[in-house]
Amino acid sequence: MDNTVYKIFKELQIKEQIHSDSFMVAPLPFSDYHKIGISNDKEPMFFIQCKELGGPVDIDLEFFSVLFNRSCRIYEDGIVENKVYSIIKLKTENYDLQYYFIDVVCLVLGQLPFIPTQKELHREIDKIIDLFKTITTPPKETLQGLWAELFVIERSKNPEVLVQAWHSTPEDKFDFNNGKDKIEVKSTSKGLRVHSFSADQLSPNVNSQLIIISVFAIQAGIGKSINNLRNAILMRISDINLQLKLNDILLRTIGSDIDKISDVYFDYQLAVDSMEFYNSKDIPGIEKETIPDKVSNVHFDSDLTLVVPLSESENVIEYSYLFNALQK
Repeated sequence: MDNTVYKIFKELQIKEQIHSDSFMVAPLPFSDYHKIGISNDKEPMFFIQCKELGGPVDIDLEFFSVLFNRSCRIYEDGIVENKVYSIIKLKTENYDLQYYFIDVVCLVLGQLPFIPTQKELHREIDKIIDLFKTITTPPKETLQGLWAELFVIERSKNPEVLVQAWHSTPEDKFDFNNGKDKIEVKSTSKGLRVHSFSADQLSPNVNSQLIIISVFAIQAGIGKSINNLRNAILMRISDINLQLKLNDILLRTIGSDIDKISDVYFDYQLAVDSMEFYNSKDIPGIEKETIPDKVSNVHFDSDLTLVVPLSESENVIEYSYLFNALQK
């Protein structure tokens, strides 16, 4: 979704609060019934109109709260009126979290009927709760690794295929897995094409093919941030469930470092120029058969400098649905 609603929110923030006993609101561009507004602390609030009164118990979490069926005094375009809304309110002044919150809530509201029931609204709010529960957990990967994976998706011919295959579970040993073929993205910031592997990562199941994508991801003063890549990908994905999945993985990965998704930049052109595809069978490694039975969790560094990259015309790419979605 574009940042239109976020711009509306920012415009509300700078307006003078004329009626202290009312909430200043504006219409959402995709709805004739719901509003976006600001709290007394200038934080975003969504006012959602539902069909019936009564229903779920209010929700109060660390970062946002939900109040069901509240009589609200709202101020819009010079008119003050009283209406009943369910309210979703963010409780932080963090710029990146506000932007993310507004984007996600708009995606979720897009799943609802024009005027939802309380049950329908609560079901969609559960999705937001699941997303924001992950904020307090430590990030499971580095910013560099996440940026490199998003870069591969952003550069792909079909990002929906890549997002669908992206990290089915956090414990997946491959970055992308469509149930048949696999992709593992390796990034480096040292200028040498040396990457760390586990023995398992280079040993997919017998009927699967595995491509290793190597990218130089180096922080720079000018380039593209995680948020830049995320927004570019979302513009090319029409499936709302895939949009939510991308946001879910991003937040689960970045955790409490959410404020860095807009502030840390990587050299985009260097990544474009350096990206190479490799057949996992060509990667120097340790044969699993040579590892003693009681030895596990074997990791090693492999230098790919002299390994011949795959060409996009080669059969290993041509005959794979997953690999065909890629583009250098």
